[in-house]
Amino acid sequence: MNRQSLARLRHRVRPGAVPVRTDAAGGGDRAPLPYASGWFGLALSREVPAGAVVNRRFMGRDVVLYRTRGGVLRAVDAHCPHLGAHLGAGGLVDGEHLVCPFHRFAFDVEGSCVKVPAGAPPRATLAQFTVRERGEIIYVWHGHDSAQPAWEPSELPDDRFAPAATWSTLLTSHPQEVMESFVDYQHQPIVHNVSLREVAPPVAEGPLLRISFSASIRLSVRLATITVEQGLVLSGLGLASGEVTLHRIGMTLGVVLMATPVGPWQTHLRVVVMTQSASRADSPWLRKAAATSWSALAGQALVRTIAHQMGQDARIWNWKRYEPYPRLTPGESAIDHYRRWARQFYSPDGRRTTG
Repeated sequence: MNRQSLARLRHRVRPGAVPVRTDAAGGGDRAPLPYASGWFGLALSREVPAGAVVNRRFMGRDVVLYRTRGGVLRAVDAHCPHLGAHLGAGGLVDGEHLVCPFHRFAFDVEGSCVKVPAGAPPRATLAQFTVRERGEIIYVWHGHDSAQPAWEPSELPDDRFAPAATWSTLLTSHPQEVMESFVDYQHQPIVHNVSLREVAPPVAEGPLLRISFSASIRLSVRLATITVEQGLVLSGLGLASGEVTLHRIGMTLGVVLMATPVGPWQTHLRVVVMTQSASRADSPWLRKAAATSWSALAGQALVRTIAHQMGQDARIWNWKRYEPYPRLTPGESAIDHYRRWARQFYSPDGRRTTG
């Protein structure tokens, strides 16, 4: 696999162009779910280097991610509390401060206004989001009534892995609908032509849900047909993560799927495939990979395979109606288990913030 071939492969793994509905709430006949609490992915670490200011859409509002020159990462409300200028449209990092483009008000990492062009700074504070950086991915927390995080996302994949390939698309759907597909085993042979079986029923560990399944999947670019028997961990309704071992070539890849609500019934879906930063010394295949970019090829092939399947799902998600009381068959008990587990991420008093 030469550099030209890898370049052509990367060109094909670009954000998906799946048709999206234009009615933001998914149609007047849809019963939309509210925004859920939990951790949601907003960016890869490499997308927010030191000195960068990056804008992201999250739950109907803009959020600005920035990293100071000293490496401190923050996620803040996009609008300056002075006169409302958008910090993601011309704002800049000056040392350890985020500076507004309108009147050059400077804010420290705690969100306090500490400097203005003339006179004493006012008592102004930027609203901040709790942020985590795990496995070179940036997550932010959303809690009902501004509640602080009560749990942490799964550690899989761990620090052995680094992002190698990514794919994304915009859905007219909700994160709960996206994550439900992992326990909807009966749609796999119909929609994806994949033979998949449940190894064990889902196991709930508070906000984490562990799923075990086995499947035979053919990787894109004819790399290999792999039999996957693995565990997948759902960290709330916004994150799914796990590892895929390609036994034929002695390689393990990490996979993270992020379903981030950007507006009412609008979800940004992103798939990140990660490769191990160090090759196993006992694997001749991986020793050869150092010279042939084999790990990069495997990462690109896996993300293309997942993207193809997610694209097939998206054509259904974008047009389906959420059924709060589904008529399930006896073989779909995992869906009922998942629905009961998912209830914990919504406001306990029943208030429905549209999501």
